[in-house]
Amino acid sequence: MQRILVTTDFSANSKKAIRFAIQLASQTNIELLFYNVVVGVSIPSAFSNLHYTPFDALEVKKHQKKLEKFIETIYKDSNLTPINYKCVCELGNGIGNKIISYAKESKADFICVSARGAGVLNKLFGTTSSHLITDSPIPVFVIPNNYRIQPIKTICYASDIENIDMEIREVIALATSVKAKVKVLHYDYAVHLKGDKEKLNALALKYETDDINFHYRKTNPISPLNDQLREGILVMKPSLVVLFTKQNRSWFDRLFEPTTSTDMSFNAKTPLLVFRKKTNKMDTIR
Repeated sequence: MQRILVTTDFSANSKKAIRFAIQLASQTNIELLFYNVVVGVSIPSAFSNLHYTPFDALEVKKHQKKLEKFIETIYKDSNLTPINYKCVCELGNGIGNKIISYAKESKADFICVSARGAGVLNKLFGTTSSHLITDSPIPVFVIPNNYRIQPIKTICYASDIENIDMEIREVIALATSVKAKVKVLHYDYAVHLKGDKEKLNALALKYETDDINFHYRKTNPISPLNDQLREGILVMKPSLVVLFTKQNRSWFDRLFEPTTSTDMSFNAKTPLLVFRKKTNKMDTIR
């Protein structure tokens, strides 16, 4: 059984990640670990080191009860039956690193996080999301602000075609588990040239089925690729977008921001799944 670590800071916005995970669990056999990091614990100066652990334990216990109630309420609102989940609270600072550490410890297959936090932790949790996207060795689901719970029916795999044999297996495995169709989206400067066109068509022929289709688009040299990608996804209207990338945080920040060329960015509603790209044998080992 696969396992997803779902993060929350108890904000209204963090409910988006929880709702997405609950929906995903309703479509396939996975375990959900709802996870909260207890941060900002202030130890009274009168406390000695001897009393430090009991003080921390009390804070974690309070958060644990709060998390359990928080999740129960969301399940009731979703009208979906709770299956295979548990709640975990841990004390710590450096939220992103704590999430990655616990994800490894619990052998999570995925991490699920909201694109932005809210309230007092807005900036902190937003930074945490970016950190997970760019640094986590474990694939990360990023759930946007305006996500509305719905079945995953179509997955857009935005591909650069490099290592597609390895990457598409991951996408197909996920799609098969939730009974979704896959649309492979690829941008290429030479997609119209005979030699390149023949190679791309041969690649499509290798993988296409009733549930897997390839969509090739010619790259516009005067328009940023992330803008073109966003517009292509808007046309497809998938339930989930999958990327394999080594792009840095600033690239993702631009991808997640609306531009003057579109009325709304795809992140307004569409969840994103980010895998770390493996380009060679050493990357695969890591």
